[in-house]
Amino acid sequence: MQFLNPGMLLTLGLIPVLILIHTLKPKPKQVEVTNLFLWQEILRERSSHLTFERLKKNLPLLIQILIVILASLALAKPAWISTRSKTGNMIIVIDTSASMKAKFGSGTRFDIARTKAFELIEQREPDQQILIVDAVHRPTVQAGLIDDSNLAKRLVSKLKPSDAYGDLEQALYLALSFVDPAKGDYLYLITDGTGADISTLLKDHPKIRPLIVSGENHNIGITQFEFRQEVDRHDHYELMLEIKNFNPSPIECPIHLSIDNTIIFSKLIAFEAHEKKLMIFPYTGLISGIARADLEIDDDFSIDNHAYLSLNASKDIWVLLVSKGNYFLEKLLEAYPNFKVNLVKKIVPSSWSAQTLRHDIVIVDRMNFPKTDKGNFLLIDSYSPSIPIIKTGDIRFPTNLDWNRKSALMTNVDVGTLIIEQAAQLETAKHLQPVLESTQTGLIYAYEKAGLRAVLMGFDLSQSDLPLKVAFPVMMSNIINWLNPHRLEFSTFHTRAGEPFEIYLKPQTITFYTRAPHEKWERHRASANPFRYTHTQKVGVYTISENDKQRYFTVNLVDENESDLAATFIEPSDEKTDSALVAEEISVQQPLWMFLILMGLGMLLLEWYFWLKI
Repeated sequence: MQFLNPGMLLTLGLIPVLILIHTLKPKPKQVEVTNLFLWQEILRERSSHLTFERLKKNLPLLIQILIVILASLALAKPAWISTRSKTGNMIIVIDTSASMKAKFGSGTRFDIARTKAFELIEQREPDQQILIVDAVHRPTVQAGLIDDSNLAKRLVSKLKPSDAYGDLEQALYLALSFVDPAKGDYLYLITDGTGADISTLLKDHPKIRPLIVSGENHNIGITQFEFRQEVDRHDHYELMLEIKNFNPSPIECPIHLSIDNTIIFSKLIAFEAHEKKLMIFPYTGLISGIARADLEIDDDFSIDNHAYLSLNASKDIWVLLVSKGNYFLEKLLEAYPNFKVNLVKKIVPSSWSAQTLRHDIVIVDRMNFPKTDKGNFLLIDSYSPSIPIIKTGDIRFPTNLDWNRKSALMTNVDVGTLIIEQAAQLETAKHLQPVLESTQTGLIYAYEKAGLRAVLMGFDLSQSDLPLKVAFPVMMSNIINWLNPHRLEFSTFHTRAGEPFEIYLKPQTITFYTRAPHEKWERHRASANPFRYTHTQKVGVYTISENDKQRYFTVNLVDENESDLAATFIEPSDEKTDSALVAEEISVQQPLWMFLILMGLGMLLLEWYFWLKI
């Protein structure tokens, strides 16, 4: 025990002052009376109890002295000094990226990582809490700080490596936000060390203890897979495949390319050590179905041996043209070979909703139409209660035209010399900004809300020279692409593992279904269009079922850093790692002044009790 403020022991000097006060207490004056001899006899008989009476008489003094001693000791701040282990919280970051699926003995790297996590949990101190962070492409905390070893083991058992790339740096920063250096917290990173180099981060934060799961690095993988249309020849295509040998020695690998199970290329190709090859394969024919690239080789990492692409040629786009006659529009729509146009000359309100839902795009030319909740509309001097744009008058020859060059509708469009003989004076909601405008009014607006998309042109095409300009077909293609994306040209629907994929839905869709590779169907509500699908943790072909029709998109790893199974930072020595598991001995001060204060208060109560009795 030691005193943190020993100078306060000087207050013990109050004890002599108390004794002096009690000695100066005036004594009662003795007076002889006639019956004194009787009392003297009684006092002689009680002489044996004189000592107790004398003690009782001086008891207040003794209690006061004891109170002064206790108060003096409390002010001196006594503390009991002991040594114990410095047991802060245990924060475990477990790498669950794709590379953790690489072979390791009879299992995988993640199997070894899980075993290491179990060992750490078993070594925890009784009062030590555990936090587990899943270090995948979007790191997550599995649970708050817990002090139940069995629960921590169950959480680790539920973790599984995905087919997505990892982000160790982001995971470590997330875990470091829970570290309290004052409590001796330690952060344990269990990883194979692939991906980004985090050596600098480890040096800056000595509380991070990496536990490296090392293994064989025998791997050759696909790092890119693309399908593209040739610029000048729309019926000719190219497959682009990039493969890298991550081995320190040469290797031969059989490569197969297929479209809908039809082999278009198959060959045994040799690679030098660490060689990367980019190969282009021409292709002509029908474009639909699933393109697949396969490396027929048994290496330590099978995920990057396969890659997929969902090929989608131009599909028929059904267009409803509501017009009494518009030469420019009809000629433009004829230029699109995959456009199926239904022409009507008047609007029947009772069948309007059914008509619009059966078409991908509705073009209304100089007619007002009823309220409509869903659909893709191109409106030419046409208005509806569903669109918050109102015509309030006409303007002759609007001047000083300007346009939003960042808008998707005006990409590669120049209308600086556009002449409009007559345009509508438009009144709109405050949040709507014109895509094309003049000094007097807005001329073209884009509107989108809950399944309803519309582009409104506030002038008649025949009252302008826009159809005669090169900008006209370009702007119309932009408008059609915005109204009905990914439908005009050939496209491939794919994304990287772990990255979201936007699913474009038809306006009338309320619910739809998706199915990941080798998984069950999952039901979704069409809460947005496009719908942001985020469950892309597996490599393979995904199925979308919408209104009893199915289409596909694909997910690939194609990540060179993840396919390189060699660690990117130095593995710590066994001595450093083992020292991280040994708890540090620290001195702990247990303050005692509170106990002394309580004892002093007890003495005061005792003195008060005797004062009442005396």
